[in-house]
Amino acid sequence: MNSTDSPTVIGARSTTFFDLFRGGRFEVPWHQRRYDWKAEHVNELLHDVADAIDANQQCYFLGTIILVKSPSNAWRINDGQQRMVTLSVICARLRNLFSTQDDSHRVHVAHRILFDVPENTTVSVNNLDRLKPRLKPPRDDKAHYNLLIRGRRIGTNGKLTLAWHEIENFVAGMGIEKAKLFFDFLIQKLEFACLEIPDSVDPNSVYETINCRGKWLDDLDLIRNHLYSYFNADGDAVRRDSVHENLESIRAQLGDDSTFSDYARCYFQTRYGFLQKSSFYRETRRCIQAKARNSNNSPSDHVYDLVYDFSRRNKVELFRAITNPSAAESFIEEFVRLSGHADSTRNLSMFLRELSTYKVTQPLLFALLFHYTKTTERRRRRSLAKWIHLRIKHLTSFVLRTAFISPKFEPSRFESEFSSLAEQIMWAGKPHDIAVDDSLRECDSAYGVIDDTKFMARMHEIEMTDAKKIRRFLFGVNYDLQPGSEVMSEIRCTVEHILPKGRQHWDDWREFEGANPKEWVNRIGNLTVLSRQDNKPGTADNRNFTVKKHTFSRSILKISQEIAQCDVWSPREITLRQKRLVKRAAKKVWTFEPNMTK
Repeated sequence: MNSTDSPTVIGARSTTFFDLFRGGRFEVPWHQRRYDWKAEHVNELLHDVADAIDANQQCYFLGTIILVKSPSNAWRINDGQQRMVTLSVICARLRNLFSTQDDSHRVHVAHRILFDVPENTTVSVNNLDRLKPRLKPPRDDKAHYNLLIRGRRIGTNGKLTLAWHEIENFVAGMGIEKAKLFFDFLIQKLEFACLEIPDSVDPNSVYETINCRGKWLDDLDLIRNHLYSYFNADGDAVRRDSVHENLESIRAQLGDDSTFSDYARCYFQTRYGFLQKSSFYRETRRCIQAKARNSNNSPSDHVYDLVYDFSRRNKVELFRAITNPSAAESFIEEFVRLSGHADSTRNLSMFLRELSTYKVTQPLLFALLFHYTKTTERRRRRSLAKWIHLRIKHLTSFVLRTAFISPKFEPSRFESEFSSLAEQIMWAGKPHDIAVDDSLRECDSAYGVIDDTKFMARMHEIEMTDAKKIRRFLFGVNYDLQPGSEVMSEIRCTVEHILPKGRQHWDDWREFEGANPKEWVNRIGNLTVLSRQDNKPGTADNRNFTVKKHTFSRSILKISQEIAQCDVWSPREITLRQKRLVKRAAKKVWTFEPNMTK
C-alpha cells in the first residue's frame, strides 16, 4: 500500500527557525511550566551556534518541536517552549542592534519572526505596540516577554530577565559584522524537526514516545502531563489551574527538580508499593489509571484528590526534614524529646544523617514519620515517637551494618521489600500492627548482620577503602566514645592510615618485618580520622610510629587520642584495636534490641 492510500495523521517535517516562525502563531499550554532556563543553558546555546558558524557548518540542529493544532488556529507548543522563547529573545536583542545600524532588512526579518507581520509590511521599532506577538508564553512570563520583544527594559527578577542579560552580554562582545553572521545563521541554518499533531490526537502519548519509552525524567514532565490529561474538558479550567498551582508549589518548596523527583518517587512508593526505577513513569501511570477506574468518584475527581494529597505542605515538609534535617530542627527536636532520647547521640537527627545517602530508605522513613505528624493527641504522639524511634534505629543499624560488610551497598536488593513495607505502614490504621522488625529479619537472611556474633566475626578482618564509609564507621564509634562532644562536620575530616599507605615508608616500620604491610594498611584497626587542623601537611610524619603518634595525642577526637597510648604499632595492635572498634560498633552504636536478634 502506498502512502497516498494511507495518509499519516501526524505531520513531520524539517524546518528552519525562520520558516517555523514566519508562518504561524504559537502559544504555550496552560500546564507548561514558566520559562526556567538557567544562565548556563542560554550560554551553551549561544556558544554552540557561534562554534557552528566558526566551523562553517551547513546547519545546526536543535532537536524536535512538538506542535498541537488548537481551535484558535494557533499551535500549542507541547515540547520546545524553552528553545523557542530563548531564540525569540535572541532575535529581539539582535533586532535592537540592527535598528541602530539602519539595517532595515534584518530589522524587518526579525519583526516577521517576532510579530504577525505580513511579508511586505515594514514596521519600525517605535511602532510595535499594535502588533500581535507570534508566540504567547506562559501567563507568568507574558508581560516580560512582550516588553523585551518590543525593545523595552524590564526589571531584574526572573529567569527570562537573567536570560536577557546573558544574551545582552554575548551580543555586546560581538562586532556588528559578527552579529550579522550570527543572525543570518539563525534564520537560514538553524533547523528543527517539527511534529504537527491534530487536536484529535493525544499529544502526551507522542511526547512520551519521543522523550521517554519508560525512562524516568528528573523534571517529572511525563507524570505531570499524565495528571493534566484528566482535566482537558471545557469545564475543567478552574480545577486544572488548581492542579497546576499545586504541582508548582511542590517545586517551589523543594527548590530543584532532582529533589522534586526524589519526593515523587518516595511519595508514590508509599502509596502504590514498589515501582521499578527503570520504568517508574509507566508503572506509576498504570497505578494511577487503575485506582482512578476503580474509584467511587470519577477519574478526574480521584486524580484531583491525588494531586491535592501529593502537594500537601505537611508531606512536602516532612520529605524536606528527611533529606535535609538541618532545615527542620524544631520538628526533629520535638520528636527526639518525645521519644525520650534527648540526651543520646543515637536519636532521629543522627539516624537521618547516617541514612542520608541511602535513598532506598526514604519511603520507609516517610511512612513511619507521617503517622507521627498526623497524630495530634500528646500522649499518643509520645507513645508513637518511642515506637517509631526504635523502628528507625533498627533500620539504621541494618543498613549501616550491611554497608560495612558489603564491598558495595546494593539498594536494589532491598527496594522492593522496603517500598512494600512503606505502603503497608502508610495505609495502616495503627502502624504498630505492621511487623517492621520481622520484615528487616527477612531482608537480613542473605547477610546475617542482625546477629552480633556473625556481624563481628565478619568485621574482625575486614578492609575498607571507601572514605565515606570509613568516616561513617569511625565517627559513629567516636560519638559513642565522646557522647558530650560537639558533632564535627565529617566531610571536613580526613581518613588517616596509621601504618602509611605509601610503600616508600614501609621499610622503616620495623614491627611489620616478616608481614606483608599491604594486608594491614586498609584494615579498620589501622584507620582513624583527623580534623584538617590536626592533619596539617608535614605534621603526620610517616617515618615511624614513635614520631607519628604525637599527632594523635593532639587530636580533638578521642578515637585518635587512644592510638597515642600504644608503645608500638604492629599487626597485633591493629588486630586488637579492630576487635575493640567492632565490638563497640555492634554493642553500643548500631545496635538491635534483644528480641530483635532472636
